[in-house]
Amino acid sequence: MRLLSVLSSSIVVVLCASAVSAQSTDSPSSESVPRLVTITGTFRPADGQRAGTFETVTVSLYAESEGGTPVWQERQTIAIDAQGHYSLVLGANSPDGIPAAVFGELAAQWMSTAFERAGEIEGPRRRVTSTPYAIRAADADTLGGLPASAYLRAPDTKRSATDTKSATAAKDVQANVVLAGTTNFLAKYVNGADVGNSGVFEAVGGAVGMGTTLPLDRLHVRYDNNTGQFTGYAVQNTNGGANAYSGMLFYDHTNVLTQFQGYNNSTHEYRINNIARVSPGGAFNGTINFMIGNTSRFFVGSNGGVGVGTTISVGPGLEVSNGLTGALVGTISASTWFNTPYGGTFVGRKSRGSQLGPTAVQNGDQIALFTGVGQASTHSGALGNGMSVNAVENYTDAAQGTALNFYTTKRGTNTPVSAVTIDDAGNVGIGTNAPGVPVEVSRIGISAVGVKSFTNGADGFAGFITEVARGTPAAPAAVQVGDSLGIFAGSGYGTTGFGEFTAGMNVVAAENWTDAARGTILAFFTTQLGADEGDGASMAIMPDGKVGIGTFTEIPTIADKLQVFGDIRVGTTGTNGCLKGFGGSPIAGTCSSDRRFKKDITAFDHVLDHFTALQPVHYSWRASEFPDRHFGDSRAYGLIAQDVEQVFPELVVTNEDGFKAVDYSELPLLTIQAVKELKSKVEELNTENGTLKQRLAELERQMSDLVAASRR
Repeated sequence: MRLLSVLSSSIVVVLCASAVSAQSTDSPSSESVPRLVTITGTFRPADGQRAGTFETVTVSLYAESEGGTPVWQERQTIAIDAQGHYSLVLGANSPDGIPAAVFGELAAQWMSTAFERAGEIEGPRRRVTSTPYAIRAADADTLGGLPASAYLRAPDTKRSATDTKSATAAKDVQANVVLAGTTNFLAKYVNGADVGNSGVFEAVGGAVGMGTTLPLDRLHVRYDNNTGQFTGYAVQNTNGGANAYSGMLFYDHTNVLTQFQGYNNSTHEYRINNIARVSPGGAFNGTINFMIGNTSRFFVGSNGGVGVGTTISVGPGLEVSNGLTGALVGTISASTWFNTPYGGTFVGRKSRGSQLGPTAVQNGDQIALFTGVGQASTHSGALGNGMSVNAVENYTDAAQGTALNFYTTKRGTNTPVSAVTIDDAGNVGIGTNAPGVPVEVSRIGISAVGVKSFTNGADGFAGFITEVARGTPAAPAAVQVGDSLGIFAGSGYGTTGFGEFTAGMNVVAAENWTDAARGTILAFFTTQLGADEGDGASMAIMPDGKVGIGTFTEIPTIADKLQVFGDIRVGTTGTNGCLKGFGGSPIAGTCSSDRRFKKDITAFDHVLDHFTALQPVHYSWRASEFPDRHFGDSRAYGLIAQDVEQVFPELVVTNEDGFKAVDYSELPLLTIQAVKELKSKVEELNTENGTLKQRLAELERQMSDLVAASRR
């Protein structure tokens, strides 16, 4: 059984003095007694919610305690305070109050109330106490149904002259009380005894003017004041209670209260409350419209929507439109002045529970949405394109993690999807709402990051920049040798997931950094076949531009512009492949040498004598004295540049530091030329030797002939 809506009621008959100074013997004297009953009570809605500031109630009077039909009813809209207390005057909606017959021949003895609110039913009937029967006291004004004047005795003709004179004097005084007045002006006392014109004028039709005889409405107050102290209308409620208002009530043509506006003496609230309904007990359908020049500027709809520049609100909330303003766009602006660092702010708040009992938001709850919606062919598009603020954990006073999701709709579709996410750690995901690194781009098909720059000179560029510091953002510290300053790497999906970075480029600090010393190394790393991670860098570009190729787990020492830790192979197929000098001259390998590529061809001069002057030597480097040269410690062999310069100065180069170097690439060609010269000399010697052999043979023959002749 639900609790009774009306917990207590008291009934009081309010008898008012007659406003008529004299009454006709033709009118029953009961008309001088208003038939009004004051009812007070407490309303507690069946749904457990607070009662509204205004509620509509129907009071019914019955002759029986149960069953039957009401002998009389009255419907009123009443004010209810925060505790549910209310007070109403039954009969106030009728000029004559409660009909006299209700408590007479109709014998009304029982009363009930029914509030027009969802879930409410008529309350139990309560017996009407004896107080309302004071209405029957109206019969005290009559005697046998006739007024007292009917029993006035006839004048006594034997009264004394003195009595007659006193009566005449009294009659003269009474005749001089009312002065001559002006038609349609309300009278007032102009002094302690006389009545004259007031400033209130009633025109034909009932319009009332104050300060004017030409009222422009039912009540027209006209005055002249330039101080702002008067506004033409003042209302004051001297009660300071929590539910005490000074204001105005509006009733419709059916005597139903439809709007209230007024000022609360306790809370200092100014309230405008439209409580009009579609029908008695139906839904509220009133609106409030602020207009300028017959055009709506601020509109409050019955659905809770507020429209600025429109009277067509799509739903509860605020809608700003240029539909009625003629502006280019509908704009919401937040402006901030004063010497503060803060700007205009738009805040979305979210809470579970209710307004009176809020509870914490939960993981996944949308806290705020800033979205754009366009009109499609027949209706507005999907809600959701824009930015959403979402909780990423169950909220407590100390844990309030959030993420930002940006939604767009692809061409040819009508469903917004997440395009960019910024998670609670600040990671940015493009095409993914779960970025695992500070910036992650994910997409079906081609996924790439492009950077463009348009510039007229060297003042612009396109690039990716990383910055690294030790310490904290509040107290950064210098990077140290070996620290990674930025990695550009790639990884792929294996059998069950993505692997670690398997190939890429790493920018490494080559020294402990200061503001003046910031040496860096570029290290390129790969992963060998059959392995899931690399062994280290495969190539390094050192701070001085020297390049090392090999496998490095530590910062390598590179002695020359190119140093290969391993074998070198040049060419693309077969035996091709050429190693050249800066000028294009071949050093080693299979190099282009077609005559058709060449001109100004001349043969080498004789070099054999110079060539044989060269002295190959064994030596050791003075590595400790020239550490920047990175000389090795092993025994070496070669030529001395100063010696070579004596015979082949063209093979020796003096560097900027004054030290000399030998172009060893020319030595094979000089060797060929020297061998050719040596061969020519050998051929000459062979020819000369053949001639000598012939001459020797001839001499031997001649000697043989002489020996033979002497023996004969």
